[in-house]
Amino acid sequence: MSYRPVRRWARVHAVVAMLAGAVVLGALTAAPSSAVSENPRLFCDLPGQKLAISPMNLLKAGQRIWWKTSLTGEYASTLSGEYVGKLYNALGADTAGQPRDLLLVRLDGINGEPGELDTGVWAGMSGSPVYDDRQRLIGAISYGFSSLPNNVVGVTPAAYIKSLGVLPASKTLGRSQTESVEDMVNEPSTARSATLKRIDPVRVTIGSSASDIDETTTRLSDRIDGFRGVAATGRAVPGGEYRARDYPILAGGNIAVSYGYGAVTEASVGTVTAVCGTEVFAFGHPSSGNSKLSANIHGALTARIVPDPEGSYKLISAIGKPKGKLVEDRTVGVRAKLGIIRPTIEVRTTSAYGDVKNAMTTNVSEQQFVASAAYTQLGNEVVRMLDNVQEGSARVEWRITYQRADGSTAILKNANRYSSKTDLPYVVGGGVANDVAALQSNSFEEVRIQSVHVLTRFESDHRIAKVGGVQMLKGGKWVTVDSGSVTKVARGGSYSFRAVLSPAPGAEKVTEYAPFTLTVPRDVRSTYQVELFAPDADDEFGGEGPAPRTFAQFVAGLDDNHRSDVVTREVSYTSTAGPRKASEATIVAPTVLVANGASVSVRFEVPAAR
Repeated sequence: MSYRPVRRWARVHAVVAMLAGAVVLGALTAAPSSAVSENPRLFCDLPGQKLAISPMNLLKAGQRIWWKTSLTGEYASTLSGEYVGKLYNALGADTAGQPRDLLLVRLDGINGEPGELDTGVWAGMSGSPVYDDRQRLIGAISYGFSSLPNNVVGVTPAAYIKSLGVLPASKTLGRSQTESVEDMVNEPSTARSATLKRIDPVRVTIGSSASDIDETTTRLSDRIDGFRGVAATGRAVPGGEYRARDYPILAGGNIAVSYGYGAVTEASVGTVTAVCGTEVFAFGHPSSGNSKLSANIHGALTARIVPDPEGSYKLISAIGKPKGKLVEDRTVGVRAKLGIIRPTIEVRTTSAYGDVKNAMTTNVSEQQFVASAAYTQLGNEVVRMLDNVQEGSARVEWRITYQRADGSTAILKNANRYSSKTDLPYVVGGGVANDVAALQSNSFEEVRIQSVHVLTRFESDHRIAKVGGVQMLKGGKWVTVDSGSVTKVARGGSYSFRAVLSPAPGAEKVTEYAPFTLTVPRDVRSTYQVELFAPDADDEFGGEGPAPRTFAQFVAGLDDNHRSDVVTREVSYTSTAGPRKASEATIVAPTVLVANGASVSVRFEVPAAR
């Protein structure tokens, strides 16, 4: 038996409902001169998009400001407010060691006054642009100071958004800074208000829940050495749907950043700060902070702003088609580029139930999201095809196409069968997700997944069986062979048998069969013994034999995957030459099998040798 990577797919209490978001965003390094202006007084100087920067040293307390954000639909609303003051060095030093200040503004329209929203600051508003009365860009709303509803926010200055630097996700303010906030904001500090905390984007979930995606990623990381996966950032909220509609990317409007979209969409939604040519700037703070992750950007549709005692948030009703790619995710915000999207990996599930057969696809841009996307999408298929969130059975075949380090393409094919009375959506994707994660995390060479194709045949019943006996075809009829009995056979003769698969307790009361053929060896001395048994659940944990020493051995181990739907057939006999001989083979069954420690043994006797 070859070595198999450990496969511990403990029950995942999370899938199916509506997918889960992910996030990754672009950096705000100085953009190329063709887009962002090299003039320090201008953010953008392209014709029709000229945007000046409001000088920080000229801002005065009480000065009127204007800010844009999406309150409903796809376009931005303009609201008013006032400049409060400056929090010195609140953002820390940049790469040159220069201190960076945070600007404070008080926002109108969100305090519950007549005709206003009663929300305070909400998740998803980060990146909302703030302007002075000459329509010059002051900066992007990005930070807050209290967990309670309030209307005072921190603004990352526009001048910083054109530069690189180190910006904390959460920074405890010093005593003098806290007192400065109290003086300017006119409210006493609390333990929470003394913390500079970024205003998160909203993590939109379509196809599952955010917690389910996170749990899947965590379990894969725990089981597969070297696998890390990706996790979205932001306030997890219910999502609407993915639509192939062209929602606009504009200042004050929504921007969704995705690792995958389609049947499963993993995305974070925040607000666009500015658009200059094909360059898009958003968030005003880092998202994941990792520019190496591969993500696409989309426009999105706001349903409403939802007041919530634990923190208000923007509810997204739909995410549109991809419009560009994430370029960088840096400390003062994110940057993306319109017009060119990241290449995607097709995760395609073709599902059949009865006479109905159709397919769903997720387009994944980030390699480390492929396993979670495949797992989640298969779980969703249970609900979609069976309209049942618990019970059912499925036979799953999968094909993973991947590129090796030398550029060559290879394919891993596997299959298995799953059944559950209560948890089918949570177990049906375990095999394919495990194989994807193991390939990506192998210690021999870099592997890039190119596509994942899955074919699933569903049944609405919980079907699981045990090996209950064996029958032999005699005279056109199936006759039960009693365990331990002796049957006369001829050397070299071929005989038809079938394993009797009796329903396990709690399963659908259907007896099924697994046929096989036995050819009696010509060198049998006198008796030929056959034993049939189901795989033990402990076999799934793998680890038999020596660890692989080459990539080829590693893949062979994956290919020798644990099957829950096979009957193991062991034969043994003493040969006429003297030595004892034994062999093992498997018979694929039409149902999931449970071992329960039982086996069926039958003996055959040949005529005495002359």
